[in-house]
Formats: sequence, C-alpha cells, structure tokens
Amino acid sequence: MVRRWNGNGRKEIIITTMVIVCGGCIVADGRCDFPAIFNFGDSNSDSGGFYAAFPWQTGPYGMTFFKRPSGRASDGRLFIDF
Repeated sequence: MVRRWNGNGRKEIIITTMVIVCGGCIVADGRCDFPAIFNFGDSNSDSGGFYAAFPWQTGPYGMTFFKRPSGRASDGRLFIDF
C-alpha cells in the first residue's frame, strides 16, 4: 500500500527550524561589550582611504560632521561612527 505524504511533516520541520533559530537569537542577544571595532571599509563605511593614498585630490568639506571639515571622503557620519 502506498502512503501519500500530506505535507504535515513539512509544517513540523518549518516550526522546529523557527524555534531553533529564534532560540539561538535570544541566547545570542547578550552584551556586546567590545573594546574596539575594526572595519575594513565598504560602501557604507569608507572613511577616506582614497584620499590618504592620493592626497592631491580635494576632499569634501564635511560640514555636517559637527560643523567642521572631517578630512574624510564622506560628508558626515558613517554607520561605523555610531
């Protein structure tokens, strides 16, 4: 006799996976007490390596960075500054 799979096993697998993932998130949500963060740069946090390598380029004024020039390739704070 051939038994057809009615999909109840799939629901159990999905629920079990969700419980494991959510439980892991709750356990991993501890204190993030890092003494330093090292960021090697990407499009959201590039702090001006281009201008350090090629100093003859004129950079932005950076007037949104505490009302003074920042000397970086951005015109204000980056995600890594927070």
